[in-house]
Amino acid sequence: MDRRSFAAASLTFALIVGLAAPGLILAKGPGGGGGGKPPSELANNLSVPVIMVGGGALTGVTPGTGLPSDLIAPTGTPQPWLGAFYYVQRVHKWQAQAYTTTAAVSATAGWGDNLTGDAKLKVGSPIRVELGLFESTTVAMDGYIVVKLEPEKLDRDSAYGTLAASGDLNAAAFPISFPNPEKLGVRVYDSGATFSIQKVGATVYVVQPGTPAKAEINAGGAVIYGYSLRVSAAGEYLITYVTPNVTLTGTDGGTIGSDSKSVSLVITVVAGGGGGKP
Repeated sequence: MDRRSFAAASLTFALIVGLAAPGLILAKGPGGGGGGKPPSELANNLSVPVIMVGGGALTGVTPGTGLPSDLIAPTGTPQPWLGAFYYVQRVHKWQAQAYTTTAAVSATAGWGDNLTGDAKLKVGSPIRVELGLFESTTVAMDGYIVVKLEPEKLDRDSAYGTLAASGDLNAAAFPISFPNPEKLGVRVYDSGATFSIQKVGATVYVVQPGTPAKAEINAGGAVIYGYSLRVSAAGEYLITYVTPNVTLTGTDGGTIGSDSKSVSLVITVVAGGGGGKP
């Protein structure tokens, strides 16, 4: 898609969303939270393009090799939502562009909002740990923007979908290039990524170093690493992700390792919540 076509597509998308559903909520990522964020699972469609490195691909994603795969349009008939028609996650199937590569890839790291914001992380309660890797050069691929279709519901309970281009029953879905004006970037998946979680000031590891990092596709259709953490003692915990095949150039929280192959974040867990074990 050239710059003029991309600009026109972006404007058209904004007009369609504004007319169809004022105040519509984009399904953002990496998200994360103590039970209030979109579910993250491979059953969701890949909507945000992804580059896969490290010799592995994601289950359910058909990538190109070295070059982006074709954009796969949604199948089936769109459904009425919010005064328009949408293709719906887990009802219809589609796929953003994706490819595998052995070339060097760089990315920035983005933690779940609950880990870097004001959320209270409590002993005994589930703590959603999420990390997303965002391609940090100028690559552009096509995908679909997914929105929350039931704004009145909790994120985890809502349906999510992508708008049919002309808002009618016979419309194709509306593709858009990533990165785009909504600042939604191409994702990176390192199949060799590992992580660990350690209680600060102790030798206790909640998650041992070298544990494979599980990749998921969240409700917004973006690839993330996700883990459900539960601890039994208040204090600070150090979360570290290692990306042997991806060079990290920045992060929205915590610190990048000296070799630019890891990112770490300290979280504070306070007393309260139910019982549980690390």
